[in-house]
Amino acid sequence: MTAEQLRQAAILLFGDRGWMSRLAEALDVDRSTVSRWFAGLPIPGPVAAAIWSWLLLHKITGQTPEHLNVHARRRPEP
Repeated sequence: MTAEQLRQAAILLFGDRGWMSRLAEALDVDRSTVSRWFAGLPIPGPVAAAIWSWLLLHKITGQTPEHLNVHARRRPEP
């Protein structure tokens, strides 16, 4: 997934305003992490998989991750 694909997906899923913060919250990462992806840091595969899954759910249901209460969560530390 490219940064532009991520940007377009986030705007579709979270709206034109505040999408970066809402994306970070849904992915359970800091907003600065999302910003670094747009500065050139590679987008991790699990993040891309979550976004593609949310896009598919959006296509099927017309709902956003926030409305479906679908959020990525880190595994608890052992």
